[in-house]
This record gives sequence, C-alpha cells and structure tokens, in this order.
Amino acid sequence: MSPNRASPMLYFNFIMAQVHPHLRLLSLLIPLIGIIAGALNWNSVAIFTLNIVAVIPLGLWVNRSVDSLTVGGSRVVNELLKSTLGNSVELMIGINAIAQKKSHISQSVILGSVLSNLLLVLGGTIFVSGYDQKRLRFDRTLTTILSSLMMVVFILLALPTIMEVFPSAKATPADHILLTQRIAAIILVILLLTFLIFRLGTHAAMFASTPFSQRAQAHGGRSQIIEAQIPQPYIGKASASMILAAASASALACTYYIVGCLGGVASITGMNQSFLAVTVVPLVGNSVKYRRIVMGSRTYNQIELGIRAVVNNVLRVTMLIAPLLVLVGWGFDQPLILRFDGFEATMLLLSVVVMTYLISDGRSNYFEGLMLIGT
Repeated sequence: MSPNRASPMLYFNFIMAQVHPHLRLLSLLIPLIGIIAGALNWNSVAIFTLNIVAVIPLGLWVNRSVDSLTVGGSRVVNELLKSTLGNSVELMIGINAIAQKKSHISQSVILGSVLSNLLLVLGGTIFVSGYDQKRLRFDRTLTTILSSLMMVVFILLALPTIMEVFPSAKATPADHILLTQRIAAIILVILLLTFLIFRLGTHAAMFASTPFSQRAQAHGGRSQIIEAQIPQPYIGKASASMILAAASASALACTYYIVGCLGGVASITGMNQSFLAVTVVPLVGNSVKYRRIVMGSRTYNQIELGIRAVVNNVLRVTMLIAPLLVLVGWGFDQPLILRFDGFEATMLLLSVVVMTYLISDGRSNYFEGLMLIGT
C-alpha cells in the first residue's frame, strides 16, 4: 500500500480508537436518559425516541452476554436461553404490553419481527453475500425442513384468525377462540421441545456444520466445514451474567416506556400505532442483530449461516416467544389472542410462501435477495 493511501486509513483508525470509548460511555448513558425521560413524563416522541435508541446497545450487550454464557453449557438450556433473552425486544415488549393491557402491541411486534426476518434480513443476507457471485449454494434438505416447519407454525398461529374470519355456521364465541389460542400455544411449545430433540439429538449432524463455502468453490478449493454460528467477541461468564442482568433490567424499563407512549407518538406524528409497532420497533430494536446476520454471512463466506440464523430467529419468535406470551397472559388473567386481520394474515402467509419458494432449490443469487427486500 502506498504511503498516500495508508495515511488516511491510519488516521481514520486513530480517530476511531479515540472515539470508541466515548461511544461505549454514551451507549450506557442513553438507557438512563430514556428511563429518566419516561419517569419525568416528557413529550411522547422524546420518550419513544430515547428509549428505542437505548434498546440498540442494550440488545447488543444482551446478545453478547447470552453468547458467552452458552459456551460449553447444556445445548438445550443454551437454545432456550437464546430463544428467550436472545429475542429480548419481542419478549419484553410483549410482557409490558400485557401488563399495560395493550396486548395488540405485542402481536404487532411479533408480526413485524417475522416479516423483517423473512423479507428484509434474508433478502439483505442473500444480496450482500452474492452481489459479486454467479450463484449461492446451501443445504437444500435442511432449508426444506425448516421452511416446512415454519408453514406448520404459521397455521397454528393463524387458527384464531381463521376461526373469526371464516366461521362454520355462526360467529365463533370469543371464549372458544381464546381456548383454541391457548391449546395452539401449548402445541407450539411441545413442537419446539420436539424440534430441539430433533436438532440437538437425533439429527444433530444435519445442523452442526455448513457444507458450502462460496469463495472456496469459486477458487476451486475445498469448502471448510465450520460450526454453524456467526462468532462474537467472548467475555467471561461472571461478567456476562452481571451484564445480562443489568442490560435485561434496563431493556425491560425502556420497553415499558416504549409501550406506554406509542399511542401518544401516533397521535402527535399522525402515524398509525400498529405501523409503529410492526415496522419501527422491531427494525430499530433488532438492528444490531440484523446487521450481524447480514454482514456475518458475508464476512465468514457462508450464506448458509445467514439463512439458518434468519430461520432460527423466526422459529424462536413464533414457537416460543408468541406462545409464551399467550401463556403469560393466561397466568395473569390478561387474555392474549394473536388475532391478525386479513391484511396481516395475508402478508404473513405470502412472506412464508415467497421465502420457501426462493430457498427450496438450495440455490440463490443477489437478484432474488433484492426481490425479498422489494417485497
């Protein structure tokens, strides 16, 4: 590298080294400022903005702590920990929505999380990994199993909507719909536990490694089989436990104020409250995790890492977070029914169908990624 080209890069690295500690300090101050703003009852837009921005670094610390705590532990416990605290935005928004008797917000955030993963994140992963390649290849058998499971999960989630929109003879009583929702939630949890046995026990080899390395194939070399996860910087278990407790408590407080001020933000800005919950909250709250998936699959030359991460995110939200919130509402006598309207149910179904179609043949390219983003 020539001196003229090296100097700006060295200067940039020096500047980032000086700024990075201050950014870390700022990331710790933002949640505190957001919580103070909520406690002092500031303007709804200010409370929402400060707290939704605060969720970004908190989500980063929660995910890093979970990753560190799962190193060397029981695989079932690790998966349950990743499924719950690894999706802290959906879980904590849902708990706070139930506590504040605004269960429709938790439903909207779950819907937004699923749509973001299946369309935007998966499309971004395929585009970023394949924009300079003729073709991307991944395990067709595995993606078929995962996409089929998602279709079954969608049917279970949509049962209350189907019962309400298409009654057999007369309008279905609300208590029958609620009972069906709770039975479906229990079935989803059982299905998740069975899937963990399938994934971690009887068919563990199918999920353990990634057989295709795109760049290795492009240069005629052998693909390197690596563990199917995107690496993160490691921190000690004791430190991770303390960070996880502090970050989770802060995230719970921040999401409490996010849920509480959504109505005020909608009235001030003129936006629909459901639009905010479906788009802004999951996209901003999970932005660090989404970026990690998209850029990680490119960095480690493994498109299959990104596809698995996206599908696993969707399955964790739909098979554990959603039924868990239904059961939490049942326990606290706050009935939660995942009742999507016709537009939401149609979008959810079309997203699963489009995603399944595009990955069913085990091949893809950057244009199909753009198709998903465009959808």
